[in-house]
Amino acid sequence: MSFDTSIVDSDTTVILGFTGYGSVGTTVLNHLVEEVDVKSVGFWGNMSWFHKDNIEAPITIYTMKTDTDSKEKVILVASRLPIPVVGYDALPDAFWKWLAQEILSWNAKRYIIIGGLREDVRDTTDDTWIALVPTNRYTEIYGTKRTFRDDLSIRGPISFLLTEGTAYNVPILAILSYCNTYDVDYDAALMALKEVETHLNQDLHSSEITEFDTSFLETQIAYYQENEDIDSEDFDDFEDDEDFEDYENDSNKKNSKNNSSFDSRSESEKHRNNKDDLERYK
Repeated sequence: MSFDTSIVDSDTTVILGFTGYGSVGTTVLNHLVEEVDVKSVGFWGNMSWFHKDNIEAPITIYTMKTDTDSKEKVILVASRLPIPVVGYDALPDAFWKWLAQEILSWNAKRYIIIGGLREDVRDTTDDTWIALVPTNRYTEIYGTKRTFRDDLSIRGPISFLLTEGTAYNVPILAILSYCNTYDVDYDAALMALKEVETHLNQDLHSSEITEFDTSFLETQIAYYQENEDIDSEDFDDFEDDEDFEDYENDSNKKNSKNNSSFDSRSESEKHRNNKDDLERYK
């Protein structure tokens, strides 16, 4: 990851979002990039483009201008293209573990990660559509209580950030919105956005969700499935992890069966086709 970590200090809040259930995290972060004054300062991935005077990559880091007089700075870590957390196309856990450790090494004041929870695991008698998962340290500092149920599980970057954050006493809050499992859920993203707005005490233009139109990219991308566009050089920092021992072999086996072009608008359709795989995470 290309990023000058000196930008982050003890007054910095880091906000993250990736492509999980309902694409809630990605949708919220992309809305912020579209609606709030941001400047790109860090990158991960093997392609780049320009958008609204910013150079961007599949995962892009931004500084966000705040509308208060406080010293607090906000850093956004946005998945600008769908990088699935679950399903056949998901990157391996070793990647998310590496990314979580990399981000926590910045030693920011606090971290807020946004994601989705399947609506079908919500208590039908409960009218609450947001679940909060703070680490103990976050609760000590900000007083936020956990509302996430005991009998549910978490996967991907949210899981790694929370477990690493708990182990090393880092203030981390996960904001999870109940959502449609297989489609991009803009209503769930809007609810999560309003919750972030409350915690930041910032105007995040939460009247409606603004999408990131990726149509200008679709003619430039030849393929993006089964990790075909993940260059091995991107994994230099964690390629010795035992989870990656047979990574390339596994990828080659998968790629021999699948070779389709990437279209961000068809991502939800791919998730619907992979329902059997997603059933394993219920």
